[in-house]
Amino acid sequence: MASGDKCLNITTLEAKDVRWPTSLGAHGSDAMHTDPDYSCVYVTVRTSEGTYGNGLTFTLGRGTDIVLLAVKSLKKFVENRTTASIYGNFAKFWREITSESQLRWIGPEKGVTHLAVAAIVNALWDLWGKIRAVPVWRLLTEMEPEELISTIDFRYITDAITPQEAVGILREGKTGQRARIDELVANGYPAYTTQVGWIGYSDDQIRSLCRKYLAAGFTAFKIKVGQDLE
Repeated sequence: MASGDKCLNITTLEAKDVRWPTSLGAHGSDAMHTDPDYSCVYVTVRTSEGTYGNGLTFTLGRGTDIVLLAVKSLKKFVENRTTASIYGNFAKFWREITSESQLRWIGPEKGVTHLAVAAIVNALWDLWGKIRAVPVWRLLTEMEPEELISTIDFRYITDAITPQEAVGILREGKTGQRARIDELVANGYPAYTTQVGWIGYSDDQIRSLCRKYLAAGFTAFKIKVGQDLE
């Protein structure tokens, strides 16, 4: 956390179970998930100063209530503490929230626990961006390499890369960074759409949607396959 960041007091963590009946139109369907109801646990981290952060974790309908309970069980790691105590060592915070001595038995960094932590951490990143008055992508690009690397828990990856090596890579990447940022601001980031080819769609529906999104400017599409190999 940069020395110039405001230190806010986190008061509450709110969580909601939000669902959409996407299975009615086969939206989001693939070979393994044929009837998903796209859903999320939506988290809001609030501060006494009024600034708040939002985050979510994605689910497919049934089971969202279980993730919601997991988020609520982790509230104690966020409420009634300062942002400085989290952002000052974000990697340490990650280890705290994923390594609680009893809850880690049903995780620690996979399945329901991991999904719950993701919603909370996403909300905290959003809050950090709002503290600096920038979107999260800009927050990341404007961090010095050492600060960015300090947000990562390296305990499972040092056999592949060390924090020092990662800092070195980011230092090298500083060359041309301003031009890349200017390109993003001017033209945005290239994107594809998955909306044209869910596995439950008919061929005619896929053709119609491809035409629609081509007209909208998309040139890359993701199609779900594998349900029937014949």
